[in-house]
Amino acid sequence: MAKRLAIPSKELQLTIVGARDSFKASRVQRVSLTTDIPVEDKDELGNPFHVGQSKDTPNITLTFQAFDVGIKTFAALTGKDPTAYPASGVAVSLLGEMDAILKIKDSDTAVYVKSAHAKRLQVRDFAFNYSVDGDATEEYTAVGSEKRWLKYDVVVDKFVTAGPSFTLTKTPIQLKNGRNALSVILDGKYQNEVATAPATGEYRIVGTTVTVFDTVASQIQVVYHSNSSATWADVSDTAAGPGAIKGKDVNLSISAGEIARVQSVTINGNLNTQPVKELGSRTVVGYQKQIPTIDGTITVLDTDTDLISLLTYGVVGSGLEWQPGEGCVASGLPLRIKLVDPCGPESPDTVLKTVYLSSIVIVGDAFTSNVNNNATQTFNFRSSDANVVIFSGSH
Repeated sequence: MAKRLAIPSKELQLTIVGARDSFKASRVQRVSLTTDIPVEDKDELGNPFHVGQSKDTPNITLTFQAFDVGIKTFAALTGKDPTAYPASGVAVSLLGEMDAILKIKDSDTAVYVKSAHAKRLQVRDFAFNYSVDGDATEEYTAVGSEKRWLKYDVVVDKFVTAGPSFTLTKTPIQLKNGRNALSVILDGKYQNEVATAPATGEYRIVGTTVTVFDTVASQIQVVYHSNSSATWADVSDTAAGPGAIKGKDVNLSISAGEIARVQSVTINGNLNTQPVKELGSRTVVGYQKQIPTIDGTITVLDTDTDLISLLTYGVVGSGLEWQPGEGCVASGLPLRIKLVDPCGPESPDTVLKTVYLSSIVIVGDAFTSNVNNNATQTFNFRSSDANVVIFSGSH
């Protein structure tokens, strides 16, 4: 058989395995999955050559960007049901652990010809971007220490019974490390594989039978490599929302007022994750999240003093002099970004998603003017309480 020319984007798909469910990610525009293995050359006295190398725990990094059209991707990453998304919203601090699967289609037939699997990645940071002429996007970066390239398909079986035994839909292929599953996630918690009767936090696989010790309260997901001969299924999620949302359908408000002439908004978050290692383990055993750091920018066409008054004193039309970032706004300023369905009526509009920051403070600004262009002012902000909540619909 002739070697394929290349792998086009239409023949690759990303699957996210979150705490609750697996999600064939829709609207993805780019994805990268990289491995960095820290290596040190080792020398010795009296020898002009290296005597070997010392390798540390690998660093696996997944980054993907998608059009921001709703809450489905965020729900998968936070372990929520997108069809029963909490009305009270979901905080970004709940961005948790996940498996990432890259599946590649055969160039001639509709089967999965190769896969990549990264285990127990922790979402480290995110970026939401909105611009007047561009498409709304959400981008996530997750980190871990275990990744494999596999010849066949990666299968995800989900069971919602209490157990303790479950029958896999396909036959797993044993891994080089002796395990039969890539991951087993029981009610959001990763389990360890054993060859004997399992204890709490453990599972055993014999043939196609999975046995766990702990009772399943909601669901258990088993991720494994199998020559399943499964038919390739395109990413085609009509329930995800519109194809994309342009800036004309992104509404921004600070406090209770709409802000005029906004050109772009960025929101960046870092969950300040710390890897946890232990003696005798070749992989990171988990990540501890600290209080997130949230910052961003708002760029507007400069027209008057209303916005700088609002950002400085919390009230439009206040003061005769402004020093952005100086002093404090006593109550903080809530920032809302609403993504509107571009296919819906203009009035009343249909809000698909709301990004809400309960309190922002200005930490800097930049004024720019170029010949034959309009003057712009960019305000740098930071969340004073690290509270960012994502709502389905309007809030």
